[in-house]
Amino acid sequence: MAFRATRALLTTLPKLSHPQATPTPLKKTPATKKKTTILEVERKFRRLAVPSLTTTVTTNIKNRYSPAFQSIQPLPTRTIHDIYYDTPHRTLCAAGAWIRRRNGAWEAKLKRGGDFVNSRFEELRGAEEIGACVRAILGDIPVSGAGGSSSPSAFEERDNFGLGTLAEFVTTREAWVVDGEFRVVRDVMDFGHEVGEVELQVEVEEGTMGEGEKGVMMEEMDQKVEGFMKRYKWAWEKGEAVGKLTAYFEMVKRRG
Repeated sequence: MAFRATRALLTTLPKLSHPQATPTPLKKTPATKKKTTILEVERKFRRLAVPSLTTTVTTNIKNRYSPAFQSIQPLPTRTIHDIYYDTPHRTLCAAGAWIRRRNGAWEAKLKRGGDFVNSRFEELRGAEEIGACVRAILGDIPVSGAGGSSSPSAFEERDNFGLGTLAEFVTTREAWVVDGEFRVVRDVMDFGHEVGEVELQVEVEEGTMGEGEKGVMMEEMDQKVEGFMKRYKWAWEKGEAVGKLTAYFEMVKRRG
């Protein structure tokens, strides 16, 4: 009897439910950010021939400024603190590389054609890219001499990659995006110089274009900028444009 009762009891007990293990969520692997480089074509002009590009839209009475811009978008006015670096003998500039810290961020502009007025550049950003650029031009021997470092870590960011200060100034920049793609800037430096630029930029993924392809693209970009400036020639004051660094060195020379 006891056996039968126990057996009956077992058959009437509810079945135990076993908790199911909660699956561990898979960790998402962050997508690797693709490295890009910026191709830039710029043409300098002496200064604007109008008080402001923005006012030309509202004051273009009787088509005084003709042809008128198709569109214009003012950008926020910026204050830019630039520190340019090089060796005592300006080896980087001679190689067509301008290394700077702009508002604390490292940048390099590598010349890819043109001259000081009509220029073509490839831009690099970030300490790693800048360090590699400096090593590629100067080799693995740290710079020494006035303004340079001879320490073993001279190519590190904390030592300004072994470079000395070439120039330092502050720029107030007004800028506009005109006709949807051209950036027009007016720069006024703290040492009294003014210059303007029309810029066209394209961002490309590293390794997707050869140097020849980049050259062809920048040639096309330069032609577009040239056509843009000819179309709106009323906006640019005639005369020779002097770049920021050239004007800075002339100022330093005058002050002796």
